[in-house]
Amino acid sequence: MKFLNQQKKSFSIEITPLIDIVFLLVIFFVVTSKVGDSQFLSLDLPKTESFKYNFVESNNEISITSDGTIYINEIVYNINNIEEIEQAIFELDNQNNIIILSAEATSLHIWIVGIMDILNKNGFNEVQIRTIEK
Repeated sequence: MKFLNQQKKSFSIEITPLIDIVFLLVIFFVVTSKVGDSQFLSLDLPKTESFKYNFVESNNEISITSDGTIYINEIVYNINNIEEIEQAIFELDNQNNIIILSAEATSLHIWIVGIMDILNKNGFNEVQIRTIEK
């Protein structure tokens, strides 16, 4: 009597669909997560008692540090390269005309006025200056 050779079936898990599902979940959570307000840049903002900051949704944010570094929508510029700063402000989305300006308490006043002048020349009439409430 002859027995048939029974071949053992190998068990395997297809990993390709699992990778696809994990990738889709990562994309979903990245797209739906909200990035915090100024999460990546820590500024020592001036403190005020009578002025309260009202959060306004804006795609345009400019930050000035005490060493003369300018962040325009998280792109770094130096205060000495005024032509680059003017070009970057010119290319900003001015659909809502709202700019949120954050300047460290120890940054020079002339830098803030200069940036506000460039903003005004490019049609950004509403500039909100961010502060911290005392």
